[in-house]
Amino acid sequence: MKKVFLVIFLSLIAIPNLQSQSWIESFEGLDSNSLPPGWAKYNMASFPVDPYDNWTVRDSGSVLPGLSTAKAKAYTGTKSVGISWLTAVDTSGTYLISDCWLVSKKIHAWDANNYMSYWIALGSPTYRDSVQIWVSTGDSLPGSFTHYIETWSNVGTYGVFQQGFIPFTDFAGQDIYVGFRYNMDVAFDGYFVNLDEIEVVNPVIGIQQIGNEVPNRFNLKQNYPNPFNPVTNIEFEIAKSGPVNLVIFNSLGQLVSTLVDQDLKPGSYKYDFNASGLPSGSYFYRLTAGDYTKTNKMILVK
Repeated sequence: MKKVFLVIFLSLIAIPNLQSQSWIESFEGLDSNSLPPGWAKYNMASFPVDPYDNWTVRDSGSVLPGLSTAKAKAYTGTKSVGISWLTAVDTSGTYLISDCWLVSKKIHAWDANNYMSYWIALGSPTYRDSVQIWVSTGDSLPGSFTHYIETWSNVGTYGVFQQGFIPFTDFAGQDIYVGFRYNMDVAFDGYFVNLDEIEVVNPVIGIQQIGNEVPNRFNLKQNYPNPFNPVTNIEFEIAKSGPVNLVIFNSLGQLVSTLVDQDLKPGSYKYDFNASGLPSGSYFYRLTAGDYTKTNKMILVK
């Protein structure tokens, strides 16, 4: 009985705080005129810019700065981050060259498979909106962004999002920042840019999504087969986007493997756990997602 209590106690204590390999920023739950924690914006133009004209989280449907006929758009949910062409208008009403940056929080590029996915909507080909994508391997200040990735310009229709990708192949093992630079001469025209659903992805070997219907609740199922040798399937359901942690403990409550430690979207998932490097015995696997925590027992027989 004492051994059972020991296992339960050890399975409930905090495991090492591993840095998340993946995350999603959909800008939900943020106040207007703000940015997510760790994100920053800069004005590198030669004139002051109203902070609200610069990159700012806005509610979908809210009127855009200086554009009474246009409203903010979101790819998913009710919020996105956007910038107005008014960043290129000085106090005298003269149109100049804008140079405003939105910089992500620090990202650790775990390996060459990491990448960033994002959704972007520009004004339209009629306008002159242009966004450059840069990567910094130093700090988050605009002067540190020396790796140019691509430019979005004169494409799409206002409010219609397109997906972009930033491979981290050249930055494996490094801490990086991604910068979105609104840099253009709008002496003729400009409109607005929206960004939404920015996601850092690390394809995890062994895990696969087996259903994208949103479950009613979080759930950790019993592994199968059980007992097993040496591979077993662990299925679980995620009801809300956020950090997910799936770990394996031995019968002494010692952490032996971290299977999942990343943000996941709602859906059903399966992890094929290979225990070929472990001895026979009883093991416990624990799922933590939001306020949900559940631990199940499995038996390895070789």
